[in-house]
Formats: sequence, structure tokens, C-alpha cells
Amino acid sequence: MKNTNLILALLFFGTFLTNAQEVTLFDSNGEARAYIDYDEEATIFLWNGKPVAFLENDGSDMCVFGFNGNFLGWYEDGIIRNENGDAVGARKGAVNMVTSIEPIKSIQEITPIRPITPITPIKPIFSNSWSSESLTEFLYSGKN
Repeated sequence: MKNTNLILALLFFGTFLTNAQEVTLFDSNGEARAYIDYDEEATIFLWNGKPVAFLENDGSDMCVFGFNGNFLGWYEDGIIRNENGDAVGARKGAVNMVTSIEPIKSIQEITPIRPITPITPIKPIFSNSWSSESLTEFLYSGKN
């Protein structure tokens, strides 16, 4: 009985540690679509485990780049924004929305080698609007 309790405690604690370095990204409808895995060098994975983008500092800006080498947008204050400054995704609590329960994630695929990143465009004035492009479409545009 003690061993069973110890194993359950270790599994629970291990699950907590595994998720401690991940930030879920929700779309404009409050659905969990992707997550940032900081243990994997700030790689952005879709919920199906596919690595599609990563975060990289550019001066004081946190930029989103695709594994195909394309600049995608910015990540600021928990919100991912496209090149026009419109929101395409956000972490829980970054915007005023009700979020759904997160489904179980698929196993992560192997992360590709990061490309040399291009020069970052000038940051636009961020809008208070959501882009018509979905978070999934936005991130897939960075797929290798």
C-alpha cells in the first residue's frame, strides 16, 4: 500500500513538473490549439505534437519564427500577434475570454534544427482585434 501511494505521488508530481515549463495558447474561441515548451528552447507545438515555430529574442522584442525560416509575428504580454499587430492566440489570462478545458496532448515530434532567422520587421501598433486567420493556420505557416 505504501509503495502504491508513493508511486501515485511520484506520477502526480512528475506530471506537475512536466507541465511546469509549458504555456498553453488558446485561439480566439478559447480553444487550446498549441503550447510553448520552454524545456524545448521555447518551441511552439501544435496540440497534435508537431513543432511549427519557436520564440527568439530580438532586442527587447520576443519574436515568433517558423521552422521554415519565416518571421511570423510577436509574442508580447502573453499574446501572439501577426505582422499586422492583430492577435492570433493568447495564453490563459492574457485576454478577457473564457477558455475551454485542455484536452490531452499528443506526443511531441522531434524538433527540427532552427534556421537562421531573418531581420525582424518594424513592429506595428498592436490592435485590440483578433485576426481572421486562426492560430492553427498562423502557426502552420511556419511549418518546415
